[in-house]
Amino acid sequence: MKRALPTLCLLAALLLSCNPIPATWTPVNPSPASTELQVTIVPEKMPTAAPLWTPTATLVRPSAQPQASGTPVVAEKALDPSVVAVVNGQAILRADYDRQLAQAATYLLKQPGLEAKSEAGQQALQKLQEQVLNWMIDQVLIEQAAAAKGIKISESQVETEIARIRGQDQKRFNDWLAANGLTLETLRQQVRTDLITAAVRDAVTASLSRRVMQAHFRHILTSTESAAQAALKQLREGQNFIAVARQLSEDETTRKNGGDLGFLPKGVMPPAFEEVGFALKPGEISGVVQSEFGFHIIQLVEIDPEREVSDELWPMVQQRAFEDWLAAQRAQANIQRNLGQD
Repeated sequence: MKRALPTLCLLAALLLSCNPIPATWTPVNPSPASTELQVTIVPEKMPTAAPLWTPTATLVRPSAQPQASGTPVVAEKALDPSVVAVVNGQAILRADYDRQLAQAATYLLKQPGLEAKSEAGQQALQKLQEQVLNWMIDQVLIEQAAAAKGIKISESQVETEIARIRGQDQKRFNDWLAANGLTLETLRQQVRTDLITAAVRDAVTASLSRRVMQAHFRHILTSTESAAQAALKQLREGQNFIAVARQLSEDETTRKNGGDLGFLPKGVMPPAFEEVGFALKPGEISGVVQSEFGFHIIQLVEIDPEREVSDELWPMVQQRAFEDWLAAQRAQANIQRNLGQD
């Protein structure tokens, strides 16, 4: 199986576009936010609308979406059936959850090859229930942080973005809303969510330095462990890394240049890759490392202790920092769940 693994999109996680900043991490990969404030919707093409719980940026993160579990709190008494969760005393209403879940399910079932009645479809829909609730919990945490930081989004900001999405063709815009189960009001909610998330993200990451230690990596990527072990065997027999990468790597983006990924800061590659790669010494080659992309063999070429992060990679560094911040918010939050009640 040949796989294209664009360096940037390999480096992120959350697969719906190529520009980061999702709300949760997933699958990927991916949680809210958008790097330069760009809503998921592209007015010119008007693709199937991503539901509110999906990443709002254009980067991609194929990793698995983290659970927005926080610190579960055992309620002294059962929550009202009309409430699906309470986050630091703020309720998430079941009616809002049901609305989000319906939109998310509509979007999910439009994905090629996924049938609602199939076993895979049923499993995906079951998992979706928890993912949507996790996203809504994360969004409450983000909005609470926005309030604490004095961050506000004006109606004019929202309307400016709506106008960009609408473009010049009102009928096409209306048809697109209807086809995706959206109303103008739910679209406004999505735009506001994106704007708030991006503003909080920018505030949280404002102190990050763009001059950081970076590592120059090469890698060989395969879809099976046996193929990776075969490549590793050739390397241990003394064959040249670049030559083996050109012959055996399935990363079509880097294969021709010998698997060269260039200089990368921490925060853009999958955690498993970074844990091993940044522990290598210059010239050293790793064993087989599994990530959500497949099986890697990594070579550390050199280290630059203070290199400016490129404009292409900077959003991913911001995203990882934002995800770490959001994970800390979940861990500290008082969260009660009530998803099981009908």
